[in-house]
Amino acid sequence: MTSSQPHGFFGDYLTLFAACEVYIYVFMEIVTKIHVVEQVIFKRATNRDYIGFVIIFGLFSIFGTYIGIPVEDGVISNIRDLSPMISGLVGGPYVGFIVGLIGGVHRFSLGGETAVTCLIATVLAGLFAGILYHLNKGKLPGIIPAMAFAAAFEIFHGFIGMIMVQPLSEGIELFFRVTPSMVIANALGLAISIIIVNSKIELESFLHPEVQENKEIES
Repeated sequence: MTSSQPHGFFGDYLTLFAACEVYIYVFMEIVTKIHVVEQVIFKRATNRDYIGFVIIFGLFSIFGTYIGIPVEDGVISNIRDLSPMISGLVGGPYVGFIVGLIGGVHRFSLGGETAVTCLIATVLAGLFAGILYHLNKGKLPGIIPAMAFAAAFEIFHGFIGMIMVQPLSEGIELFFRVTPSMVIANALGLAISIIIVNSKIELESFLHPEVQENKEIES
């Protein structure tokens, strides 16, 4: 890439990881302090709770775009897919889909040669995570499976972006410039998010063991 670009290869990594750290801090505050999010996590949510959840995490997905790194021609190295992934894994495919749609439509509105690709990928991130939610029968995946899912999805995201950018040589160059940092940042971000949510669930079980017992009886 040309020297006029503001970030070098390793600079992209460091900047995106710093953005991921900010993202995780905000996520921690949301999970531990907002009631509607807790209700969805603990499977006690009403329709109103779900509406609040998708609005919060939809905005969170938009936040993931704004703390990303502009690369060139509207291309942004980012962690926008994290919020739909977390939403799908916690709330199922409908929740993940809507959160992804909010983040994706916003990204599309910013334009650029990968705008359509990013819209599609962000929606699919939430939908695929929601399918994984059903396959796990509503339980969160382990840390390693979650990281593998995020990494595989970001490679898929990069691939569809590559084939939609013309000329193909430019698409390949963007793939290798943007995708590696997004794979690592989103995989680590999802893993840490899973740890945070699991810690919240374990704390709830410790403080209110009778709730967990009732859930086991109902299941």
